[in-house]
Amino acid sequence: MNLPLPVLPVYLVDFFGSALMIVLSFAASRYAFKLMRREPRELLWSYIYMLTLALTAFSVGRSVGHIVRDILVNTGYKEIWESISPISGAINTITFIFISAVTLYYSFVEKGFLLLRQANAKLGEAFEEIRRGRDQAILLERHAISDRMAATLAHETRNPLFTIANFAKSLLRKCDKDEPISSRLQIIVEESHKLEGLIDGILKVKHDLPYLMRRVSVAEVLDGLEKSGRDKAEVARVRLHVSPSPGDIWLQADMESVLVGLGEILANAVEASPKGGVVDIAAEREGDMAVLRIADSGKGIPAAVLPKIFEPCFSTKDYSTGLGLSFAKEILEANHGFVKVESVPERGTTVVVAFPVAASEGDETPAAAGGAEAGR
Repeated sequence: MNLPLPVLPVYLVDFFGSALMIVLSFAASRYAFKLMRREPRELLWSYIYMLTLALTAFSVGRSVGHIVRDILVNTGYKEIWESISPISGAINTITFIFISAVTLYYSFVEKGFLLLRQANAKLGEAFEEIRRGRDQAILLERHAISDRMAATLAHETRNPLFTIANFAKSLLRKCDKDEPISSRLQIIVEESHKLEGLIDGILKVKHDLPYLMRRVSVAEVLDGLEKSGRDKAEVARVRLHVSPSPGDIWLQADMESVLVGLGEILANAVEASPKGGVVDIAAEREGDMAVLRIADSGKGIPAAVLPKIFEPCFSTKDYSTGLGLSFAKEILEANHGFVKVESVPERGTTVVVAFPVAASEGDETPAAAGGAEAGR
C-alpha cells in the first residue's frame, strides 16, 4: 500500500475511528444493560438498551464496511469492494429501520405505561378512601356501642346507687363518730357521691340531664380535683403536686361534670406513674384561655397509640372497657373545653385542657340543656 502523504492521515483516521466506534458502541450497550438490570420496571432503561443495541449493530456494520473498503481499495481489490458495497448499505438501511421501529414501539408502550400509572394512582386513592371510610365506620360503631352501654349502665345503676348512699347516710347518723364503722360508712357515702357525679356526667353528655353552667373559679376546680384524686394517689403511692392558681381565673362551666372529666384524666395519670412518682397539676391563663395541665411521671405513650387513646373501647390496660378517656373528652368538650395530649417516651405524658375564660359575672347562664348544646 503506497499512499500519497495528504491522503494517508484521512485513511488512518477513518480506520482507527471505525475501530473506536465499535469499542464505544459495545461499552454503551453494556452500560445500558446494567441500567436495565438495576431497575427492570423502568421503561426508559429498556428503551435505551434496545436503542444502544441497534446503534451497536449500525456502528459495527458501518465501521466494518469502512475498514474493509479501506483495505480492499488500497490493496488493489476495488472491484471486490464495489461488488459487496451494496450489502453493507443494505445492512445500514436495515439497522435504521430497526431503530425507527424501536422508537415507534417505545412511544406506544410509553403511552400505555403512563395510562397504567394513572390507573394505579387512582386505584391507590380509591383504596385509601375505602380504608378511611372503613376506619370511620368502625369508629362510629364504637361510639354507638359505647353510648348505648354507658346510657344503659348509668340509668340502671343510678337508682341503686342513690339507695346505697342514702342507706349509708342513715346508718352514719345513727352511729357515733368514734365508732370504727363510722369511718367506713363515710367512705361509702363519699365514693357513692363520686359515682353519682360520674353517672351524671355521662347522662349530661347524652343529653339526659341538663348542664348547670355557672361561673367557676380555676382555684375551685383545682381544689376539687385534688380532693377527688387524693385517695387513689395515696393507694398508688403517688404524690399529687398542685401548683397554686395565678390570680383569679374564672370559667363558665358545669362544675360537677368538669371535675368528672378532669378526674378521669387524673386517675389515668396516677395509674401511669410509678410508685413514688409525682403527678403535677397546674393552671395558667394564656390570652383568653384558662389552661390546665395534668402531667404524670410514667413511661409515656407510644406514637402509634397516641392518636387512639380517646377512641371508645380502646385501651392498653388489661380488664379495661376503654370508655373512661372517651367520655372524659366528650364531657370537657361539652363544657367548651379543648383537650390535647403531649407525650415523650420515658419522660411522661401531659394532658392539656383549655377553657375560654369567663369575661364577667354577667356571662352566667341559668341551668338549661342549651348550655350543653352550646358547649358542643
